[in-house]
Amino acid sequence: MNPPAIDKVPDVTFVVAAYNSADTIVRAIESALAQEGVTVEVVAVDDCSADATPALVAAIPDPRVRLIALDRNRGPGGARNAGIGAARGRWIAVLDSDDTVRPDRLRRMIERADAAGAQIAVDNLDVVSLDGRSLRMFSEAELARLPQLTLPAFIESNVLFRSEHNFGYMKPIFERRFLENQQLRFDETLRIGEDYILLASALACGGRCAVEPSAGYIYHIREGSISRVLRLDHI
Repeated sequence: MNPPAIDKVPDVTFVVAAYNSADTIVRAIESALAQEGVTVEVVAVDDCSADATPALVAAIPDPRVRLIALDRNRGPGGARNAGIGAARGRWIAVLDSDDTVRPDRLRRMIERADAAGAQIAVDNLDVVSLDGRSLRMFSEAELARLPQLTLPAFIESNVLFRSEHNFGYMKPIFERRFLENQQLRFDETLRIGEDYILLASALACGGRCAVEPSAGYIYHIREGSISRVLRLDHI
């Protein structure tokens, strides 16, 4: 039996930008739909894929999934902005089309944000390598000592070569009303780093960012990812 259609504003809108993601898009969306303790919708934005990505999304038999097919390639920032523009949820969660999330992720993050009166929340990540091995990105004890992520701490963690992993890898969720009020969106001129700029801008605008030490986001390393194949024009 299919879940009922969403009649009221969902707690979370997952924005999934996809480009030639036929091999992973269904897995990503299914993980978003499996969230427990919160209501969700998924806005999948196809960025002019040349494979079966849009057809696979359209075939998902769940009324909580909406497909937006762009008429021109806008890159990751542009596709995500299209998704944010169509979102109805109280919170915006960006999910990369080749990644997944654990079922309790959004419940934990929203509870943490609500308790702190925060408009942003971040959590820990697990990194799954090409051979299936999993590595926790940050020490939970370290993050537990960081109840809020500030702009200075975020910038300092991203100094090149200071550490293997930095807070720029985190996948924040944003209160949609905060993004609207501050007129914040992804920079569509960037092919990489647009997520770093958005979080830094949100913190600079006075956004309070709660930290959930547990790992709810699973980053799947795969060949061909833009973060693994950089060109000068990306930077």
